[in-house]
Amino acid sequence: MKKINLLRIIPMMVAMALAVVVVSSCDKVKDLAEFDIPYTLPDAHFSIDSVNYLPKTEQLLLQQTMTLNVDSIIDANNLDGIGETQFEYVRLEIETPTWVNFSWLTSARVTVSAQGLAETQVAEITSVSPDGRTAELQLSNTDVSSTISNGSFVIKVYGNVTPPLPAGTINLMLKSKIKMTVQPL
Repeated sequence: MKKINLLRIIPMMVAMALAVVVVSSCDKVKDLAEFDIPYTLPDAHFSIDSVNYLPKTEQLLLQQTMTLNVDSIIDANNLDGIGETQFEYVRLEIETPTWVNFSWLTSARVTVSAQGLAETQVAEITSVSPDGRTAELQLSNTDVSSTISNGSFVIKVYGNVTPPLPAGTINLMLKSKIKMTVQPL
């Protein structure tokens, strides 16, 4: 009788071991199937006026609502959903006047938020090159998937401005790109 019970138990143990291997292999395959979708957000153009800024105080330079059709990205790529989402780059560029540089900006930071969610900082720069016309912000590698999941979110740029500004009006552009990690169905 002991041989009969042993003969029944061995196949069951082998079947359970195979099930464990198959399930863990499926998770590994799913992880391998993950890929990133880059998405360049629309450029945000804005102006700052020299009369609106006080020395050494952080000011809101830009507040813009961005729209991202998450459902169309999911449908177009036959995806299960969008996972972790991070910014790939965030940069400020001076558009005009052409002779102006960032000598007036001492630091800047960028946040994102959505209705019902707090602002989340995604990038900052604490030392702006005064002779440059482009400021590349350092990313905080924060997952913003919950912020963008509804399709509409607010992006804000804060800056510390040192007056006087070199021109009466400075036209700037915020350029940014996000990277969404996704899994196929």
